Amino acid sequence: MAHLTVGLDIGTSAVRAAELDVSKSKPVLLTYGQVGLPPGSLVDGEIRDSSSVVEAITKLWKNGQFSSSSVIVGIAGLRAITREIDLPFVPDNEVDSAVRFQSEEVIPFPPDQTILSSQILADYTSPEGEKMRRILVAAAHVDLVNGVIDAVEHAGLTVVGVDLISSALVRAIGGQDATDRPEAIVSIGAGLTVVVVHQQGRPQFVRTIGSGGNATTAAVSAALDLPIADAEALKRRIGEQVAQLQAAQGALQPSMVELVGEIRNSIQYFASLPGRLPVSRVLVTGGGTDLHGLVPMLEAQIRLPILTVSPLDRLDTSKLDLSEEQAREVGPVLATPIGLALPEPDKAVKQFNLLPPEVANRARMKRIQERTLIGCAAVLVLLLLFGGVKFWQVHNAQNKVDSLNSSIAALNAQVPKYDLVVAANSAYTAGVTRRASVLDSAIDWPLALNSLISITPTAAQVQSFNGSATAVVAGSTTSPSAAAPATGTSGASSPTTSAAIGTIDLGVTGPGPSLSISEAWINAVAGSQYFANPVQGATTANPDGSISFPFTISVTPNASLDKNASLK
Repeated sequence: MAHLTVGLDIGTSAVRAAELDVSKSKPVLLTYGQVGLPPGSLVDGEIRDSSSVVEAITKLWKNGQFSSSSVIVGIAGLRAITREIDLPFVPDNEVDSAVRFQSEEVIPFPPDQTILSSQILADYTSPEGEKMRRILVAAAHVDLVNGVIDAVEHAGLTVVGVDLISSALVRAIGGQDATDRPEAIVSIGAGLTVVVVHQQGRPQFVRTIGSGGNATTAAVSAALDLPIADAEALKRRIGEQVAQLQAAQGALQPSMVELVGEIRNSIQYFASLPGRLPVSRVLVTGGGTDLHGLVPMLEAQIRLPILTVSPLDRLDTSKLDLSEEQAREVGPVLATPIGLALPEPDKAVKQFNLLPPEVANRARMKRIQERTLIGCAAVLVLLLLFGGVKFWQVHNAQNKVDSLNSSIAALNAQVPKYDLVVAANSAYTAGVTRRASVLDSAIDWPLALNSLISITPTAAQVQSFNGSATAVVAGSTTSPSAAAPATGTSGASSPTTSAAIGTIDLGVTGPGPSLSISEAWINAVAGSQYFANPVQGATTANPDGSISFPFTISVTPNASLDKNASLK
């Protein structure tokens, strides 16, 4: 998750800010900006023209793309100092109280007008065997701090931290090699020059020199009788072979020599302190480093390696797409705001914070209010979303109900047609049933006659024929009673069946006097699938010697129209 911080530097000539994402192993520079200040707005690190500073900060945030209004500001000047204090060992949570009690001996400000912050440098044992702690104390006069905070808050921002510019410079450009020897950082600004000596990222010595690039500009302006703006532009061209520029270079030489002498004296003073290792090199930054001849003069005076470094070298600047020329131009002036936004590289080291308690409480209350508002807004959004979802669900359900009602109405409109269809289907079903019943019980008479003719014995003559179908109620099954078996004179019996769909009555004449013709009929009927139950009546002898007798047979379902298609 991104952790964004914004460092704000209120310098002598401009206000500058940088926003970093410090959640990455290599911090990401997200945006930066600067807005110039009128001369005299800031003197010796203290705000003299608050309205100009407020206007510049407001413009910077209006024109920039900073995502946060919470900032860490830096302070420097004669009323912002650091001191080392040796204390008998006290627990971490009692260090601040012990420092405040002891600070009156080393801090030149009245205790009730002083804001303190401390870092533990080392624990050691004194020659007397007492366990001791060496503490680095940052101290600032309350008027200096409140002046900066008031300007920032009037610009609509929230101050969440106040740090020393010297500590910010160490975080921004210090300790870029693995040496254990002290390293000096020199930041040459417009009105102040900060010299800080650190060892492995821990400040050992800080001095603020009350002059910078503006002193050389003022010297050129006075010598050539030029406005400050023209003198500044002319100063930046020094080095060209132009007569006026050579005169300007001669005018600024004394002020440049004085500034280099102050820097040299500061480094030499640190080297003279007991128990200090010699400084290994000097890193220079700030807008004043581009002054022609300054760096070579400094190197000749202090006789140490001089490196011009940029805070951009240790940042990821890919999101800004800076060209090399742009990086060279903005790098020197961004060291302080970048350092203010960076955390301490050693998480065990507490970062200086000279924020007054009442301001910290005010900022905390503001954060609580903002988070409360954000929480309320989030709850409101959730309620609106929930209400919207419920409204959509109700609306969707209502649409479904309306659709179902429309479908029901359409079905109700079709009910009469459906009733007609049901009635027609019922009639059709009944007709099919009746037809099946009729076809099943109706005799296929052509088939029956042809079959009867085919089985009639050769000697027999049919004198009379009377066929009738059995009356059947629709849907019922024909089940006539079993007929008595027909018997001839010989007593032979023929097969019978209990199912019949009709009967045929015959009057038969055949040769006599024997009953062989009768047996022939019975045997013929027994071999037919269409007839059954042959019943022979009383035999009558005729004058010509023949015999006559009535003969009744049943017609089986095999002769029905349902089994045969003679009349379909």
